[in-house]
Amino acid sequence: MTETPPEPFATVVIVAAGRGDRFGLPAKILEPVGGRPVLEWSMIAAIEARCVRDVIVVTGEQTAEAIANIIDATAWPKPVSTVRGGVRRQDSVAAGVDAIPADSEVVLIHDGARPLVESTLFENCANEARMYGAAIAAVPVSDTLKHVTDRLIDGAVSRNGVWAAQTPQGFRLNVIRNAIERCRTSDVEFTDEASMLETLGEPVHILQGAATNLKITLRDDLEIVDSLLLRRIQRANETRQ
Repeated sequence: MTETPPEPFATVVIVAAGRGDRFGLPAKILEPVGGRPVLEWSMIAAIEARCVRDVIVVTGEQTAEAIANIIDATAWPKPVSTVRGGVRRQDSVAAGVDAIPADSEVVLIHDGARPLVESTLFENCANEARMYGAAIAAVPVSDTLKHVTDRLIDGAVSRNGVWAAQTPQGFRLNVIRNAIERCRTSDVEFTDEASMLETLGEPVHILQGAATNLKITLRDDLEIVDSLLLRRIQRANETRQ
């Protein structure tokens, strides 16, 4: 007897509104890697996750038209929509979360510049967020860390208990909406959504991310991501043969 797949319960908000000051123009989420725009890979992985019911892409003024064209070029099997982002990351995330249907239980917030994310990570994050209220993907730091002043080392930083945060970051819808509302007028610029909950004293669980879930920040990152995507495509083709 075939098991009935679970009813989708999560909405993915893909943040693609950043100016990419360190990357330069054109926007990094529009650059081609593995034969597709960077953004499209995250959309594909999100859509393929069984827990996901719909995707909302948060655009910037400079990316809105191009992202609309990417969405319109494909017949997506699940609803995909866009909203316009704000000046700060938390403003863009708030715009995306405000657009989520009330009957979604969980929101998964993902950086559009992380094209190597896999659908299983969306599923694992959604399940843990559903269970605990808040859960984010992260990996333990393996590099030796140094504290530097004026480009001179002035001490080592212990790696014990240090994890590098990634996305997706998952939250029950009421949890993230409450955090956004309480931080909406804050002067603090939060670098990720977990930081808002940390500021409010709310617990956030960690789940194992992936070393390959890289974020494109500089142009050199494109070559690394492109190579990894092409290898992934090649393996998938070999499996199908």
